[in-house]
Amino acid sequence: MKVIIPVSPINSLKTRLSEFLNKEERKHLLLNMLRDIIRALDGLDVVIISRDEEILDFAKNELKAEIVKEKYKGLNNAIKQAFNEIDDEEVIIIPADIPLIKKEHIKDILELSKDYDLIMAPSRGGGTNLLYLKSKNSIELKYEGFSFLKHLEEAKKKNLKYYIYDSFLISVDINTPEDLGEIFIHGDNTYTKNYLKSLGIEVEPKHSSAGRFVVKRR
Repeated sequence: MKVIIPVSPINSLKTRLSEFLNKEERKHLLLNMLRDIIRALDGLDVVIISRDEEILDFAKNELKAEIVKEKYKGLNNAIKQAFNEIDDEEVIIIPADIPLIKKEHIKDILELSKDYDLIMAPSRGGGTNLLYLKSKNSIELKYEGFSFLKHLEEAKKKNLKYYIYDSFLISVDINTPEDLGEIFIHGDNTYTKNYLKSLGIEVEPKHSSAGRFVVKRR
C-alpha cells in the first residue's frame, strides 16, 4: 500500500491566506502541515508528487518520502501519474493541508480496508480529504468541486463496497485565516500549531453568530 500526497507549487499556495501570512510564512505553514501528516502515517510508504523542486527536496530529505516530479496540470492528472509510477494496487490519497489527522485515524482506515473496496472522508466544504482504494483504478478520480459526492456516485456506479469515514479532524483543511483557529482549538502538540504560535498568532472567541472565533496576530 502507498499513500499519495499531491502538493501544489509554493508560488500558488494558500492564496486566501495571503492577507494574513506572507509567501514565506505560507510555505513554512505547508511544510509543518506535511510534518504532521507524515507523523500520522508512520510506518506507511508515502509518495509525494509535486512540480515544485523545493517541496520535492524537503519531502525526500526531511520527510524521507518517495517523490514523483509532476508532469501534467490538474490534480486528477497528478494522482493518475503517481498511480502509473507505483506498483502497489492499494492506495490512500491525502491532501497536504489536513494537519489534524492522527495515527488513530489511519489505524481505523487500515482496519476498515480489510472489508471495503473504497473508504472516503469528506471535507467540510464537500471535498475528499481521504480516499482509500483497494484497487487504484477502480473509479474515475473526480477531485475539484464537490468531489466527495462525485466519488460517492462513482462508488455506487461501480458497485463497490464503500465506507464513509466521517471525522471532524480529517474534515479540517486549512485555506482561510479562520481555519487556523481550528488548529489552536484541536491541534495541541502539532508542528502546525507550534509554528503558528511562533508567528504571534492568537485566537479569541467571537460573541456573535458571524463565525466561531477571531484569529489575530500580535
